[in-house]
Amino acid sequence: MTLIEENTQVLNLVQAMIGAVSPNLRWVTLDAPKPGKVHLRFVIERDSSDDREEIEDITFEFEALQVQGIDLDVDVIVDDGPIAEIGLPGRVVFGRKG
Repeated sequence: MTLIEENTQVLNLVQAMIGAVSPNLRWVTLDAPKPGKVHLRFVIERDSSDDREEIEDITFEFEALQVQGIDLDVDVIVDDGPIAEIGLPGRVVFGRKG
């Protein structure tokens, strides 16, 4: 994926996340290993059905913003440990302070 295409996907994700970020959300990355393929990873501190529903809404909004279809994978990771130890690939789109 070109840098312009990746930047477009990052902007789409940021737009999809507007108003949907809770204090429980710690980290969000976007990985676009090849054209038409996007992998989103959401890290939450503790498991929450409300946050999982918000992530589903974000994913729906993200897909709705696509100009053409994409192959989308989404992972939700529940972890309260140091982010550096999780070792998430991709581009950081959101990172909570603290």
